[in-house]
Amino acid sequence: MEKLKKLILENLHLKILSLLVAFLLWLNITSMQKTKIEFYTPVEIKNVPENIVITKIKPDKVLVVVEGYKTSLTTVDISNIKAFVDGRKIKPGKNILHVSVKSVSGLKIIDVKPQVVLIKALKEKKKQ
Repeated sequence: MEKLKKLILENLHLKILSLLVAFLLWLNITSMQKTKIEFYTPVEIKNVPENIVITKIKPDKVLVVVEGYKTSLTTVDISNIKAFVDGRKIKPGKNILHVSVKSVSGLKIIDVKPQVVLIKALKEKKKQ
């Protein structure tokens, strides 16, 4: 019994210090882990020429996968992450355009599904 007591109490301050360091290291590692979030967001069309009318976007929502640290994901508003296509080159008929995503700082865009959307457009008739 005396040997066990001596084994536990010998260098007690070093043992407590090592437990504290181990706990702080564990806490640091768990807070720095990266997490992925998936969500759907609507596709916006920017820079549409004045004489073009958009009749259909297919699909109208895309799946966005973002990655970031747990601490930054809890403070970020995902509604600020926008998916859009550049409509400068839209012509009457069917157009296939690449989807871009505007992210927020602290997050990395991992994937966008689908990466392209089909946009149907018509030429607007001038009013007389």
